[in-house]
Amino acid sequence: MSELTLESILEDLQRQGERDSSGRFTIDPSQALPKLKLFRLPDPHAYILKLLQAAVRGGAGAFHLQSGTEQVQVSMPGVILPLDRLPTIFLELLEETRSGDPALQHLAVGLHSSLGTRAQSITLAYWDGQRGLRMQWRVSGQTVEEWKFQGPPVCRVVLERAREEFFRELKEKLHGRPVFSMLFGGSAGYDNEQRLLHGTGDLAPLEITINGRPLQPSVFSFRRFQGFWPKKELFVTEHCFAVDQAPGFRLPPWNQASLSVGRCPPHRYGAYAAQLSRQGAHHFFMLRDGVMLRSIQLDAMETAYMVVLDGCQLTTDLTTLQFIEDDLFREFFHKARFFGQDPGTHTIPRLTGQ
Repeated sequence: MSELTLESILEDLQRQGERDSSGRFTIDPSQALPKLKLFRLPDPHAYILKLLQAAVRGGAGAFHLQSGTEQVQVSMPGVILPLDRLPTIFLELLEETRSGDPALQHLAVGLHSSLGTRAQSITLAYWDGQRGLRMQWRVSGQTVEEWKFQGPPVCRVVLERAREEFFRELKEKLHGRPVFSMLFGGSAGYDNEQRLLHGTGDLAPLEITINGRPLQPSVFSFRRFQGFWPKKELFVTEHCFAVDQAPGFRLPPWNQASLSVGRCPPHRYGAYAAQLSRQGAHHFFMLRDGVMLRSIQLDAMETAYMVVLDGCQLTTDLTTLQFIEDDLFREFFHKARFFGQDPGTHTIPRLTGQ
């Protein structure tokens, strides 16, 4: 066995399980395996989005990704995590043993999902400002040791790619990506982790860098161009609604419309609506903990508009990377349509009784 697998962590789960009064472990690996499989992501490289969600919910000030052929490194300065629960972090995947800390659960799902990338080893180091731990998972098992560091809290995750993955990644870089983009950091040369972060996580409300280059918030998927240069003012009007406590999302720091209402210095928002200058499809973007989970396009004959909303009230599946289209979702989307038509200060979509 040359890389970590789902089965290879079960022994660690058993060691992490507490003994009950009879002396038996409360965690049965044979029962844990089917439950753990529920947290698998369709694309295992989406673990990078779970790490980003952990950074957002943990209050990190930045998310730095260094991704290469041999390894992936993530740094989350300022993130706050419960240090004492990190050695048993995979127990956050089981309902009977999870702590309820959203940042920790995002981190656990991300680490678990990264196993699907055929990782050779995964290392997590965390410093809470006074104490630190360094954990490493290999095929041979888990090791935990003290990690000495200086400065404010920080979490670092390093994923070592398996040899087979190394050659696959190298082949893609040599044959499937533009050399110019690879050399100068263009998005056309991105690997899987970089591509997902750029296309799905770029509205997260914190500083993001990819291999040292700042990632600017997207101007959404239908940026219009005027001549050769992209125009900054894409819309006729825009309404921005700031938030204080909810994770929210960020927007480009410049006005994107001739008439802009509600922009503020923190640049953290819970809702955004803009009107285009033409007829066409309406666009809806819904996020959760800084990651865009759902986009909807609705054809219409009237003047088109676009809406970005924090879907913190909506129900998700166990991975929290997919909204469940239940009655709450349909109610939310119904209100989002009215919000796009009239983005007044009292029309931000809210679910009934919340």
